[in-house]
Amino acid sequence: MLESGQATTERVISESHLSRDNEGLVRAIGPLGLTAGVINIVVGGSIFVLPAALSSDLGTAAPLAYFVGAAVMALVTISFAAVARRTASSGGPYAYVERAFGTYPGFLSGLLTWLAGVFASAAVAAALVDSLSTIVPILDQPLARGALVVCIFIVLAAVNIVGVRAASGLSTATAFAKFTGLVLFVVLATRLVVPDNLAWEWPAGGEGLGRATVLVIFAFAGMEVPLCAGGEIRDPDRTVPRALALALVLVTVLYIAVQLVAQGVLGAEIASSKAPLADALARIGPTGYLLLLATGAVSMFGYLAGDILGMSRILFAFGRDRLLPRQLAAVHPVTRAPHIAVLVHAVAATCLAISGTFKLLAPIASVAILLLYIACCAAAFKLQRQPAKTGQRASVIAMLVPLFAIVALVWVLGHSTRSEFLAVGVVLLLGSVLFMIVRRRNR
Repeated sequence: MLESGQATTERVISESHLSRDNEGLVRAIGPLGLTAGVINIVVGGSIFVLPAALSSDLGTAAPLAYFVGAAVMALVTISFAAVARRTASSGGPYAYVERAFGTYPGFLSGLLTWLAGVFASAAVAAALVDSLSTIVPILDQPLARGALVVCIFIVLAAVNIVGVRAASGLSTATAFAKFTGLVLFVVLATRLVVPDNLAWEWPAGGEGLGRATVLVIFAFAGMEVPLCAGGEIRDPDRTVPRALALALVLVTVLYIAVQLVAQGVLGAEIASSKAPLADALARIGPTGYLLLLATGAVSMFGYLAGDILGMSRILFAFGRDRLLPRQLAAVHPVTRAPHIAVLVHAVAATCLAISGTFKLLAPIASVAILLLYIACCAAAFKLQRQPAKTGQRASVIAMLVPLFAIVALVWVLGHSTRSEFLAVGVVLLLGSVLFMIVRRRNR
């Protein structure tokens, strides 16, 4: 079960030592692994199309959205670090909200987290296969496409079942590869930049900035996924704050650099481009296009690797707390990985990727994430009022940060549409019905 507010987080002195919260998992994820895991999830496929979308909303002032989004996410990151330090078990947002407000709100937070993750994972897998079909035409055929999707998730599931060290290692490797690829894009395309294309013109009103910030928040979202493996993070008091802060800084710098270079190369054409990074680098020849294609493929595969590592822990936590079948909390006797939860997540994502039903969830993804962040910030505010392991309460400034984050998130949320809110409401209603059925059965 989840630890109480006064529980002391045990330091694990060996990677082979089992975590001491009775989950039976191994605390093997250190600062580098967690930082890479966050970057791996956050820097997904969106950065390859985001520059065009932001330029469409803000014109040449598109980089402004990154600064606003980074400021909001900095407040959210501090709040996540604070609540993660007081909740060292697996489950991420589910564990945070459950500990602060009870089982039902925690269940809904976890359900939204997993649903967003599994549908996003399916969409990214489908996009990965589609991108590869441009050089392997047979992948346009349904049978070949489905076979590759199955193979992708079999590989990812196998790596995760081998153990958290292997899964974290794969996440670290792909994060390094995608980060390096995007940096290489910046270096190669910089010489093609036309200075006049970077002339700054402020947006006429705040509506465009608000909607662009929604897109940026979506592009920055994902830190909660690696934190779902909280029961496998080594020394969370030190690892979580450092990893989240470093990841946010690196991602922000990378995003702004990519935006400026793509905008500087394409000029006004960027707003109508479907693949702005590829179009920009294609101007140096076919090699540039292939480089971006490979970088995009690695980025999407890395996202899938990080997603299955984090999202399977949500199912593990549900099984552990008997909100879903207890079999989901099973731990492999040799590798100590939650193998049943990994398989269930992989099968669900595979089916969705083959059927292509992600479009049904796409309109609610941003609203779901924003609501989830608001709930986690509220949990951080409440839990910080309780003494930490040192016996001291958080400072007034530290307690105000989650409140500032909530205000900022509500402002961003206000630029979402009515249909997006309605879709989230339907998901919460279905989740509530599921919660009551399972709870009654347990009784």
